[in-house]
Amino acid sequence: MPPPQEPPAVLPPRRWWSTAGAWLAIGTSPAALVLGAGLADRSGGAVPLAGLLLGGVLMTALLVGSGYLGLAAPHGSGTRLSGLLPAYLPVAARTVVGWLLAIAMVGWLGFNVGLGGAALGSLSHLPDWAGAVVLGTVLLPVGLAGASRWNPLAVLTTTSSLLLVMVVVLRADTDAAPVTAGLPSGSGTVVLAAIAIFVGYGSVFAVRAPDFTAGLRGRSDLAVCVGLLVVPTLSVAVAGSLLWQATGSTDLVAELERSRLGTVLVVASVVAPALTSFHSGGFALVGVTRLAERQAVVVVSLCGTLLAATGFHHQLVPWLVLLAATLPPLVVALAIEGWRRRRGRPARVVPAWTWLPASAVALALTAAGLAAAAVTGLALAALLAFASSKLGARGNKPTMTKGSVFR
Repeated sequence: MPPPQEPPAVLPPRRWWSTAGAWLAIGTSPAALVLGAGLADRSGGAVPLAGLLLGGVLMTALLVGSGYLGLAAPHGSGTRLSGLLPAYLPVAARTVVGWLLAIAMVGWLGFNVGLGGAALGSLSHLPDWAGAVVLGTVLLPVGLAGASRWNPLAVLTTTSSLLLVMVVVLRADTDAAPVTAGLPSGSGTVVLAAIAIFVGYGSVFAVRAPDFTAGLRGRSDLAVCVGLLVVPTLSVAVAGSLLWQATGSTDLVAELERSRLGTVLVVASVVAPALTSFHSGGFALVGVTRLAERQAVVVVSLCGTLLAATGFHHQLVPWLVLLAATLPPLVVALAIEGWRRRRGRPARVVPAWTWLPASAVALALTAAGLAAAAVTGLALAALLAFASSKLGARGNKPTMTKGSVFR
């Protein structure tokens, strides 16, 4: 267990533009392009509109529910995730969450550095793994500089993501519609798969949303931030569908090899989402180890870069399906407890049985290959959390004391 530490100070009030870079970076990430191409590949053509809209609604609900927890009082705690979890979860549960989040951030870093490394390798005639190692090494000092230093860079490199989307759309020589409102045979499975992929895409950021809403003044700031993630994600996914329609491939780098500009933009556009992975991955690892923050960032960087070198960026869709089963039940349980407290109800520990069984069931259904796994996990988590609220689960009020697993 880490040495005793004082609970973190409440952040001073701030506005949405102070953290906009992180939200927009995820919304315009090349991962959303690959996601859209993967959806089109699974559906054999256009992405179903129902899956796009329902996935967007669930993403929004998860981000809003979790983001509220970090808002300035009276809406939330005004602290980052590491500061507010001791007020919601017992030590054992916080340890589980800390490791899950650290692993998830390593995975996202592995994807982004792997994709950017493959593009860098294409430009410099290096193997993909070598490009990933070079990119991961270059990004580490930037990540160590801290979020306040790299937030402007995140906003700047997000422009590269938007330009990349334009390049993909302009190169997509196809008259086929990227989205369909129809419901062809087997559409139920396709819609559920689309929902799971979008929920998985937003799930990690939903868990760590308080890191980027801490101190925001109110609901309007939260609404803008959520919009900066959800709307671009859906739009970029549609562009990714166009990529598949035109090429029949989900390999973004391979399809842009003939466009030097497009390949450069891939490298630039992974910078911001990679830096957010350093940020929250380091915080999560500090909470479950004795590492200092800078040491934790280095460990996250090394693990993510090694994962990138294995070609992990080719496994995005299976990774998102796995995340959709694992993390959203926790977000549901925390959001419902936060809602209770905003209504003036007494603060209580969130019982593990309100979210761990839901995650386990969703994982089991995912392993069985059922498309409804993620939706089932969400529904079960909501049912259990509301049951806990009605039954009045027993337990001591949580406190943010010295010796907590999270700072």
